[in-house]
Amino acid sequence: MGKLTNLLNKDLPVKIVSGFLGIMLWFVVLNINDPYSERKIYVELEVRNENVLQERNLYLGNKNYRRTVEIVVRGRDSALNALSGADFEAILDFSKVDSANDKSVAIDGPYYLKNDKQIEVVGISPREIPIQLENISSKELPVKLELKGVPKASYRVIRAAIEPEYISINDRESIINDVSEIRVIADINNIDRDKKLINQYCVVYDSSNKEIAALSNKFSVNISVEVGREVNVEPSISGEPAEDHIITGWKVNIPKVTITGTYDTISNITSLDTDQINIDGITSTQDFKVPLTLPEGVKLHAMENEVTMTAEVESLEQREIIINKQLISIENTQHEIGVPGDNAEKLEYEILTESCKVILKGRRANLININQSILTPHIDVRDLREGTHSVQLKITVNPDIQIIELPNVEVKVTKIVNETTEATKEGDNDNTGNTDENDAANEDGIETEENTGVETGVNVGGEASRGDTNIRDKEKVQERDNDNDKNKDTDKDNDKDTNAEGTDTTDKKEEDNTGV
Repeated sequence: MGKLTNLLNKDLPVKIVSGFLGIMLWFVVLNINDPYSERKIYVELEVRNENVLQERNLYLGNKNYRRTVEIVVRGRDSALNALSGADFEAILDFSKVDSANDKSVAIDGPYYLKNDKQIEVVGISPREIPIQLENISSKELPVKLELKGVPKASYRVIRAAIEPEYISINDRESIINDVSEIRVIADINNIDRDKKLINQYCVVYDSSNKEIAALSNKFSVNISVEVGREVNVEPSISGEPAEDHIITGWKVNIPKVTITGTYDTISNITSLDTDQINIDGITSTQDFKVPLTLPEGVKLHAMENEVTMTAEVESLEQREIIINKQLISIENTQHEIGVPGDNAEKLEYEILTESCKVILKGRRANLININQSILTPHIDVRDLREGTHSVQLKITVNPDIQIIELPNVEVKVTKIVNETTEATKEGDNDNTGNTDENDAANEDGIETEENTGVETGVNVGGEASRGDTNIRDKEKVQERDNDNDKNKDTDKDNDKDTNAEGTDTTDKKEEDNTGV
């Protein structure tokens, strides 16, 4: 033992120096073959407690914040080459955030996960992650229902319910402060029965009536639509008003009502009748309160089963209207009778009654505008012969007006002989007689010149007489057509003139024959 101790202590300084030099040499060789160096490694951040922001009513505006950091590690090349980002841990913990005023979150770490003293983290970039925070606020608004389209004819939406009726919106203050309205649309075009719409998305609008896209289609509601049908109210009236009174109309305080029920029930109903309303003997406008007759399974919407029917009554009035004969038309006249030609006779018609009275009954509104020309008074003289006749006056009135009294008018029918035909026939007979007499005179030796002169004179006279008669006849016909009264007097004068003229013609013929 002592020898060993002496051996170790012998040349101890030399041994110490030799050992130190050996170690130094080993480090030199090691540094040459496996030197120390630094390396940059990207490490993915481990995000923790991000939900804490919502609990603290904070909204993270920049959700695309940086998710990696760059670290610098030092060690021997052999160790560094074996490292990766997964060997380190860097933590982004949002629990460190206190308020919306915080602008960044410090990174915890990085930590080397392996128990290796040869690796040293010497740097990290960035050391903080910038964030944008905004306070979260809430606003509760009612959902406004918009009905799009038009129901089927005579149908109407009587109720539309939304579930839920209110929606609470939680979001950042900048958006919530601008939220103005929440709407949902229900399509009711051609709807004729109850309808349910499930999960209808809502649209959120700002104060400028512009859609906020970030909030639209995030909320949904259920919609129930109830449909009713509008039908007319028809009064059921019995009885008649008092004598000389008339129902001029009726009105109901609620002319249309809305009914509800199953589609099969109300789809076949177009009107509802009231209970019987007795108007017997009424003399003035009256109100009647009556219920409606409801079929089974039908209900009235938003009203009680009672309506007020007003029966409008007006008393009838009489009015006398004087008809002047100048306004009375004569119908079915017959101006020529017998065989047309030589034996034709003419009829003239004259109303002798200067005026007559018509009595009418009806409503004042209908009577007030009636005058004698509107009534178009006329008489029918069909088949009336010569003489004076009593003919009933006829008028034209509105069906709502009663005729109480129609008078008779006196009509005179006069027959007039066609004088032109008679005169012509008489002249022809005279000419024939003269010709025979002249032939007889020639046989007795009378000179031809005298006979010729007499005959010529007679013929000329006869032709002139007939010509004058024809002219007078034409004038008389024209005067008769223009004025019936004047024609009567003119006809009498013409008869006298014709007789006198006929006498003169006969005398002249006798004188001529005597001379011959």
